[in-house]
Amino acid sequence: MGVVDSCAKYFLFATNFLIFVLSCIVLGLGIWVLVDRSSFLDLLDETDASVPIYNSAVILFLIVAISAIFISFFGCCGAYKESRCMLATYFVLVLALLVLITVGAIIGMAQGVGKLSDPFLDTLSRYDASRSTTIETTWDQVQADLSCCGVNSPNDWMTYNARYDGSSFAVSGDSYLLAKVPQSCCATAIDKDMCMVTPTAANGAFVQGCFAQVRSQIENHINVVGGVSIAVIVIMVLNLFISFYMCTCGLASDQEDRPKKRFYGRPGQSGRV
Repeated sequence: MGVVDSCAKYFLFATNFLIFVLSCIVLGLGIWVLVDRSSFLDLLDETDASVPIYNSAVILFLIVAISAIFISFFGCCGAYKESRCMLATYFVLVLALLVLITVGAIIGMAQGVGKLSDPFLDTLSRYDASRSTTIETTWDQVQADLSCCGVNSPNDWMTYNARYDGSSFAVSGDSYLLAKVPQSCCATAIDKDMCMVTPTAANGAFVQGCFAQVRSQIENHINVVGGVSIAVIVIMVLNLFISFYMCTCGLASDQEDRPKKRFYGRPGQSGRV
């Protein structure tokens, strides 16, 4: 095996070992997200609105992580053992994974992140401060913890919830107010009643929406996420070509490693008859 073949072999082994370790971490994080979700996401259990992105996001990550572990196993073992069969299997699996990633990216871009706000608006419209169900408890906790109000802005309460349209009395402790936002939107306000009636920053109201806040955090880190994604795809494409090269040219033929068949004469027989 030449220098180029050796470099290709160890590069393929090293990158697949790294992918194996990272995939195990992603698998663990995916399981953790399933068993310990954020309180903001608990609102999804209280709505009938369809959320195609979220409902499949965590499961999709788990499937991709398990697939990556399985694929990287073939890459590591195929490179280390110099097995044509395992490298060929690895080539086919990586090619299929790249196709799935491309299709998934197109579907995700077509759906858009904006559709995620629909179920939260649905639970917001059903909020009633006179009750103490999961919807009210979760909204109050999220808005107080994240210092936010509404889904996209405080105006969501006036637009989607008739109790806060400014013409209906809403519960505020032991009194009733013509409130436009719940009390949790004014958690840090000095005069909470004034803040609920006139929800402005000057009165101490939170003016940024909860979903808008989460979305802005994603957009702030989109360059890092995009860079990592591009790097992973580039490595996958390189490994695709390397595995193809090792299958076709890089490895010695199996027949060259086999001992050549020799003809042995019988004892006392010096030549062919």
